[in-house]
Amino acid sequence: MQRYIEDITAFEHEDDSGIIATVKFIYDDHNRTIKVLVRIPYDKLASLAEIERRLFEKAKQQLQELVSEI
Repeated sequence: MQRYIEDITAFEHEDDSGIIATVKFIYDDHNRTIKVLVRIPYDKLASLAEIERRLFEKAKQQLQELVSEI
C-alpha cells in the first residue's frame, strides 16, 4: 500500500489555526484508493517531514476510529 499526502495548507487567523491536508492510501493493485481529510495543530517550528508524519498518523487514527464505529 502506498500513501501520499496532498494539498497541505497551513492557516493562521486570530481565532483559529491549523494545517489541513488530504492523505491518500492507494492499494497495491491501484484499483482502490481511500482519501482522508486531516487537520492537525499549526506548528511553525516543525519541519515538513515532521508535519507529514503527523498528518499520516492522524489519518491512520481517523481510519481506525471509523472502522471501530462500523
